Amino acid sequence: MAKPTNATSRLNRSRRGRRVAGAMSVAGTLAAGSMFLVGAGAAHAASADVISGSKPAWASASADRGAAPAAAPVAVRVYLAGQDPQGLAAYARSVTDPKSAAYRHFLTPAQVQARFGASAAQVAAVKAWLGGAGLTVTGQTEDYIAVQGSAAAVAAALNTSFHEYATSDGSLRAPSRDVSVPAGVRSAIIGITGLAQDRTANKPNNTDGSGGSDAADKKTATTGSGGVPYLGTYPCSDYSGQKLATGLPSLNGQSVPWAVCGYTPKQVRGAYGVTGSGLTGKGVTVAVLDAYGLPSMKADANEYATRHGDKPFRPGQYSEIVTPGQWTDQDACGGPAGWAGEEALDVESVHGMAPDANVLYIGANSCFDTAGGGVAANGGLLDSLQLVVDHHLADMVSNSWGEVIHSLDPSGNPVDMDPSLIQAYEQTFQKGAAEGIGFYFSAGDCSDDNPASGCGADAGSSRSQAEYPTSSPWVTSVGGTSIAIGADNKVQFQTSWQTSSSAPATGNSAWTTPSYLYGGGGGTSDVFAQPWYQSWTVPSSLSGTLLNGTATSPKRVVPDVAAYGDPSTGFLQGYTQQLPDGSTGYAESRIGGTSLAAPTFVGIQADAQQAQGGPIGFANPEIYLRATFGLFTDVTDHPRTNTPLAVVRGAPTAPSLRLFGDGVDLHATKGYDNATGVGSPNGRYLASF
Repeated sequence: MAKPTNATSRLNRSRRGRRVAGAMSVAGTLAAGSMFLVGAGAAHAASADVISGSKPAWASASADRGAAPAAAPVAVRVYLAGQDPQGLAAYARSVTDPKSAAYRHFLTPAQVQARFGASAAQVAAVKAWLGGAGLTVTGQTEDYIAVQGSAAAVAAALNTSFHEYATSDGSLRAPSRDVSVPAGVRSAIIGITGLAQDRTANKPNNTDGSGGSDAADKKTATTGSGGVPYLGTYPCSDYSGQKLATGLPSLNGQSVPWAVCGYTPKQVRGAYGVTGSGLTGKGVTVAVLDAYGLPSMKADANEYATRHGDKPFRPGQYSEIVTPGQWTDQDACGGPAGWAGEEALDVESVHGMAPDANVLYIGANSCFDTAGGGVAANGGLLDSLQLVVDHHLADMVSNSWGEVIHSLDPSGNPVDMDPSLIQAYEQTFQKGAAEGIGFYFSAGDCSDDNPASGCGADAGSSRSQAEYPTSSPWVTSVGGTSIAIGADNKVQFQTSWQTSSSAPATGNSAWTTPSYLYGGGGGTSDVFAQPWYQSWTVPSSLSGTLLNGTATSPKRVVPDVAAYGDPSTGFLQGYTQQLPDGSTGYAESRIGGTSLAAPTFVGIQADAQQAQGGPIGFANPEIYLRATFGLFTDVTDHPRTNTPLAVVRGAPTAPSLRLFGDGVDLHATKGYDNATGVGSPNGRYLASF
């Protein structure tokens, strides 16, 4: 997560300042070497009724301020494991493995529920236990049972007590010890969320690249294409190398070009071989999942397409699930305005790469993972993902948000993401895979979130790490590149997106020593085991080496693939927004981040699915298989010599040099790497379907 539209926040940040993150070591709670959920359906020891990690680490003895009010209401969710969680994981693998007899034998939501969902007996047992404990069931879905009661009643039901704990976010309630449930219902339960008052606010995963000496230029409008306001740094080029910064210091003896104003869909389709393929995503439905909603989105997307020579949405091609009357947490989440740029970026990128695909925009009612203890169809981001799966609303889902698993609370205490929440996400992704739904997540915009870097510290990261949900073994992680597209819409060069920044030295004779700014996310997960599809492609030097130590067994490495994400070689987007003079109107600007890479690749996947003539589903096994045949463009840190791999940003009076491919911890090398995965798609990739 680099920066969201609000340039004062860091995208892919871990909700620092809005979160006292919960739980113990996630890696210790999730099964080592396992691709399925822990503690669900397997044989258990006598102590297995304990839900490990349900007491957050910040609930320490030194912070304990005594018992919480016994009558205070507590609303929680009991997530259901289903009748055969191991079978679900096995089927999700087999249906996506080209070597399996079940390959592409996708199930309907009803079939998934009948085979793997919670049985009537399991649900009845859990509800009987909850009701017998004096708790009230307030709602139920296929995925969880929502329940409410007094703090005393909930504590008694879960064999714990609730205390108040002093934190930098104020006094917060949490269990004083890990909760436990009766052994007779433990196998039916993944975990319980809502026990501690530590909800987390996700941020959109995009950046306009403002910062440093060129930040002020974002606040002024110039006249752009077609006479509409352009809210980006200026001067800028229509294509790579068009305009040179001749009055500024050279690099390697050559004048450095001004950054592009932002590539249009036509340029990007040419660069990735979509134009030559003739594919348009016809017959495919793509869901774009963000928070809230822009009232003018369809009109803005149509105006943008028309201004840049593309077809607007035809009647019925674009639809939305947006419920403004149910929006919550707007102050914590930045509200609709804070997510509007991400929504426009995602919708216009998908439509640009797959102009005939159906686009369903889903605006969660909150940027938190869930809607709290109650039931809401698109309440939080996880709720919205479950909505897609439970009703099979789309063939693929574009997600440009995420978080670090291991973070620091505002007081500097290391804490982890709630393991129960991770397990609920994993079950959702597995159900989607069984149905033939693919999930795509941006890999992050701060390399491996090293806390020694400025962006890693801003993200609240406690150590170098791969983010989540992008590191899930059941999603496709999309990293970032820097790309140069020429006047002929062909790629001049492509390198990994790891950007350093420099300013002119005194006297304007040279550039100062560059410092790392940001870049595409990636790295080795310390939570998830290596999935089968990576075993023949990912070097052991990566899968066996954690970002903070040595792995005892091979681990999941991200990203899987990459597409353009560097904001200095980014996308030209347009939407209705507040203009610098205080008025409201349609304007365009350059934007980037791996939140650009993700919808770009999803649009290409929609084209690929059209060519295939049927659902792609969970794409990773096919991606790695195609990589072995050289069907991706291999991306490295320095693909060319005698070329200034840099652009100039800002105004001539306050320029900033942006250098490409100079990462700190992640490096793009020949073959698979932890900066760009197997590489970026091209015409050969599309022709293989």
